[in-house]
Amino acid sequence: MARSSQNMLKYFSPKKYINFLRLYPRLQNLSKINNKIARSMLIKYYFNLVKKNKSLKNFFIDQSPDVSKINFNIKDLYKGGDEIFNSLASNGIVILEEVLSSNEKNKILDYFNEIEQGKIVSNWKNEKIIDASSIKYKETNKVKISYMQKDLEYLPSLLKINNILTKKIFGKSIETFAEFFLHNCLEKENSDIYEDTKFHIDRYLPCLKIIYTPNEIDISGGPFGFIKKTHKLKNSFMNNLTINSKSFDVDENQLNEELKNNIVSSVCPENSLIITFTNGLHRRNVFKKKNIRRTIFFQFTDKFNFFSLLNHRHYN
Repeated sequence: MARSSQNMLKYFSPKKYINFLRLYPRLQNLSKINNKIARSMLIKYYFNLVKKNKSLKNFFIDQSPDVSKINFNIKDLYKGGDEIFNSLASNGIVILEEVLSSNEKNKILDYFNEIEQGKIVSNWKNEKIIDASSIKYKETNKVKISYMQKDLEYLPSLLKINNILTKKIFGKSIETFAEFFLHNCLEKENSDIYEDTKFHIDRYLPCLKIIYTPNEIDISGGPFGFIKKTHKLKNSFMNNLTINSKSFDVDENQLNEELKNNIVSSVCPENSLIITFTNGLHRRNVFKKKNIRRTIFFQFTDKFNFFSLLNHRHYN
């Protein structure tokens, strides 16, 4: 009887439900709702919360004038960034170039060298290198992914840039940490071999991802791919996907001509920053040759969560 009572208390634990509500709405939970009307009602509820945040409304709901340019210099951001943010609202992706000084870029390459050589000497959030490929790709071994986390205090310029970007997009600066990914392609990949090389979405609500690359990424080096304008919450193709799909990924032959014409592969020079909304359709393009890709990811769904959507007045 005592054990039964403990199980009941565990099931009805307030902490369990507080944690569930605190989390930013996830695709895994949406996929469990099979009734399309119920799913549609839940999505509309969240969309109405997004509308109440003026900054999010600008980027994800309001109709934006077409802007063709997506490549900019970091100096444009420091001058106010109006053209950058107009393009981001319109397209869902921009690329900033010449982001860091040579000294800062080389320091980051030193950090990656620690991971590559397996000799950790600087301060990291995790003590051991994580083999992310064994989690992400399981049986296959064409790409080995090594992963580490670092506090942004060791990357001051990227911290400053993150604060500028998140304040504009969310209404307040959002804290995060740096996720170092080292992709080592051991063998040329075939198309759509993994889930992340198919077009997919990370969330069905506003989702910002920032990616820094110290090295050039060419078309053979697994560049980030994105379909422009799919970040808008009123996009009819995306609405159909979120209401009807269970997998939330899309084969390229399912795309209409408008979507195909909006596909971009973010090849970029060294020392570049990709700013993108991954509630829009995106993928990692396949490696077409043996290669090493070094990228730092910044993500924000931990600190900007469901309670943040509810507390929209704090961000306006």
